[in-house]
Amino acid sequence: MKTTTKAMLAAAALTLSHGALQAAEMAQTDSQMGLSKTSVYDDPSPDVFQYPPTDPGEAKALPRAYSGAPPQIPHSVDDFLPITAQKNECNGCHNKPARIGKNVAKGTPPPMPESHYHKADTGKLEFSDSRYICVQCHTPQANVKDLVGNTFTPK
Repeated sequence: MKTTTKAMLAAAALTLSHGALQAAEMAQTDSQMGLSKTSVYDDPSPDVFQYPPTDPGEAKALPRAYSGAPPQIPHSVDDFLPITAQKNECNGCHNKPARIGKNVAKGTPPPMPESHYHKADTGKLEFSDSRYICVQCHTPQANVKDLVGNTFTPK
């Protein structure tokens, strides 16, 4: 019995040591990983940019990149940050469900679309709590050079 136990332990030790040796042979260095064979520190930092100082109500709507794309924010949002569930100053101008589907006068902020609301028990549209992080889809724009070329054109 003792001989069998010793033989089993020896076989287990041999198997484990062989696995460890195989793993050591397969280990990769940092320079072997990733698609790029250069260091991230070789790329220059992008230029510092400023968002346009345009106040809400003064900016013109920006063109959409494709049909169904969320509208971009054409004005500064510095005074509105951070946007939280408790503090969302975008709602002050854009939370106007009565204006959905109507023509918007020049200088009047466009209302949020119906997709940003849900019907309450009263049948009225109420702002959906899941839509409070506006900048998740709608982004302020700055005049910056493209980091990566883009040849996309909508059809």
